[in-house]
Amino acid sequence: MVGNNSYVSKTSGNIKVIESYVAKYKNRRPHHVLKAVSPKREFYNLFTQAQIYDIVRNLEMHHEIPRQYNYFDGGATRWDEYVKGLGSQDDANLLNRTVELISENQGYLDKRLDSCNKVNVVDVGVGNAQPAKDLLRHLLDQEKLARYIAIDISAEMLEIARRNIKEWFGDSVHCETYVMDVTHERFANILAEDYLKEDVQGTSNIILFLGGTADNLRIPDDAFRTINESMNASDLLLYSNKLETADMRPQWFNYSSSVPGKLELAPMHRLVFDLLNIDATFYDVEMDFDEKLRQRYTRARLKVAMTLKFEFEDGERVIEFEKGETILIWRSWQMTSKDVADQFDRTGFYTLHLSQTEDREYILTVSQVRR
Repeated sequence: MVGNNSYVSKTSGNIKVIESYVAKYKNRRPHHVLKAVSPKREFYNLFTQAQIYDIVRNLEMHHEIPRQYNYFDGGATRWDEYVKGLGSQDDANLLNRTVELISENQGYLDKRLDSCNKVNVVDVGVGNAQPAKDLLRHLLDQEKLARYIAIDISAEMLEIARRNIKEWFGDSVHCETYVMDVTHERFANILAEDYLKEDVQGTSNIILFLGGTADNLRIPDDAFRTINESMNASDLLLYSNKLETADMRPQWFNYSSSVPGKLELAPMHRLVFDLLNIDATFYDVEMDFDEKLRQRYTRARLKVAMTLKFEFEDGERVIEFEKGETILIWRSWQMTSKDVADQFDRTGFYTLHLSQTEDREYILTVSQVRR
């Protein structure tokens, strides 16, 4: 004791005792200390039981909301508007540099496809289909385009892609849409009919995985392995992304805020969080770069302890969060050119061709399944 204050020595034995008491009596705190939260009814109307389970599982195990669920409902419209805005910019961005790189390397692609009569384009994580527009036009002009297949987890996003394709190409391109989660759902069955039919022999497939889609995933390799296991031996995978250097701290995005000096969740990142019905006074928004993990992130740090109660057809699930814990809303992995090469290697791809912009900030690769 020093004066009127008592202290506990910071020894390994005392720390273990304190931790055991915290664990023992945590559930005995007054009920009013915990903020009880239940998702809005719209949450259950928007997502399937399987998708809700996936959200709950990620919240419980990883304290994060999978990014792909923010492309549902109004989130799809916001993404469409965002990408169209990128297309109108003169400054370099991932959309216009991806389109530029595909155009610059069109001669290489034409040579690879020279012996093919027709080409199917499979657009994985299609978004609003903007990055594929010029490639589709080129294949149409060559009278080589067979099928355009759009894959996305969001039905709303697929509908936007379908409308855009109709607006750009009229009846010249039929947009086939499939709701799939590429982190674990293979699409080989979609191409199986063409693979087996004699009248479509000589048809090749181009798989598009453009715009750094995988960078927002908790385990990006899952998506690449799914794509790999969905491809045929002669198929080509086109991938694009923005690169960083290993020693570069990425610049942050500028988000406007209604409260000066206070960060808020960006509209594109807040759909699921809002549907969970978590009051804005319960958390502070943090945006930064984790140098150890090498990822940008947006997360909510809780100012209160709370419970989230989810209802399922067979019962309910309650998740408890402590004050000070965080929920990850968005991430983007920092990728160098070496990271890209390593990712393709460990997920079973062989890189045939690689191209970068003059400033080396953007990359396009053409790969095949390694045999």
